[in-house]
Amino acid sequence: MNTATARRYAKALFDLARQEKQPGPIRERLEQTDRMIRAQAELLDLCRNPLYNLDEKKQVLGSLGERIGSPPLLRRFMDLLIQKNRLRELPEIAKLFGMLVDEAQGLEHVRVRVARSLSREEETGLKKKLETIMRRDLDLTVESDPSLIGGIVVYTGNRVYDGSVKGQFQGLRRELAK
Repeated sequence: MNTATARRYAKALFDLARQEKQPGPIRERLEQTDRMIRAQAELLDLCRNPLYNLDEKKQVLGSLGERIGSPPLLRRFMDLLIQKNRLRELPEIAKLFGMLVDEAQGLEHVRVRVARSLSREEETGLKKKLETIMRRDLDLTVESDPSLIGGIVVYTGNRVYDGSVKGQFQGLRRELAK
């Protein structure tokens, strides 16, 4: 899967959806279409198998789009993915499109690794603290990783903030090696 390609398609769809003031409905139907394709072996095969011709794919996915009430923009977008042989990119496009919608609404996805599991209260406190620091609403995912020894690693967008003991040891090792 080519993330750069998926990002271009997601961004193009997002720009058009914003022009039509439909990012929410497009997101819902795009994610629903992706879930339905991945849940049904026949649809997944249709999307991935080059033995099916473009017209068959357009007919089946067009029918699916009509049945679930996809906006015309999304139906045209699905036709483009079929025409350009990019249906394999759909899960990544859907994910990136959702992230663009969230970002436009001021919500940022943040993943945090901690050395030990956090209680619900600690997780809520961490989220509030990070929202204050980042000045944004966050969708926070917390993972425990005992190899960190202690501290925290925060992943947001293309940035990583490493405040773990393990990260500090590695930084010290690099400095000493110079």
